[in-house]
Amino acid sequence: MRGVSVLIGCLLLSTNIWAQDDAQVQKERQALFFGRDDRVNIPAPYAAPYNAIGRLEVKSGGTCTATLIAPDLAITAAHCFLMLPRKIDAGRWFMAGFHDGKYQARYQVTGQVFHPRFRQGLKYKGDDVYIQPSAAPYDIALIKLKLKDGVAPAPMGLFSGNRQQLMQTILRQNQQINQGGYAEDHDTILSAHLGCSLTQLRSNGTIYHRCDTLSGDSGSPIWVDLPIGPTLIAVQSSAPDWFNRKLADNVGVTVLQLPTEASKLLAR
Repeated sequence: MRGVSVLIGCLLLSTNIWAQDDAQVQKERQALFFGRDDRVNIPAPYAAPYNAIGRLEVKSGGTCTATLIAPDLAITAAHCFLMLPRKIDAGRWFMAGFHDGKYQARYQVTGQVFHPRFRQGLKYKGDDVYIQPSAAPYDIALIKLKLKDGVAPAPMGLFSGNRQQLMQTILRQNQQINQGGYAEDHDTILSAHLGCSLTQLRSNGTIYHRCDTLSGDSGSPIWVDLPIGPTLIAVQSSAPDWFNRKLADNVGVTVLQLPTEASKLLAR
């Protein structure tokens, strides 16, 4: 997400660092990357599952990362639609397999679905919006899509079990996960951190993880490689300020937190 400050408690989702000098920017990013950047750039044209990942554009001009999970549905972070002061923004385009201004498939966003508790927990102060602790675990959204042009990729699989089954899946993977998105330092190219660590599955349906992310990675998929294929278990939600990195890992919101309407849409 880019262009406006959005805060979850003390966790900063987006910050304007363009005016800072390069040395300071690199210092901050190194801290955010747990001391080392372990991301790799995915070569284009993207193959599965990377071609299901794309760039989401909202009508105000902001961008996030989203992932195709059905022929007409994608998943992202709910805070990606908070680009306008005191109102919910609307999605415009989702471009799957986006690379350097081109895409493999372009979808018009026809709607977005949030959990009611997410909307209820928004608190506005000036141009900033604060997502209260009661709402932060619901920072996940479904995007309704209509294919406009290009060749539709295969959607990424979506985890469909309960919390206990998710815990078992994570443990069988030795708590190793994958993340990929359009980070702000090269936001036209997909990068991924493969084999990063999930450090905790929390009781509120979120996870702590140590995948290297920046602004722009908001809404990006966190997935595990299962025998049935890559399976999305969460989306990137927030990270601490760089100077608070030692106090907290990154936060992802699991698909357990999707609104009730999501099951109806996915079952069609």
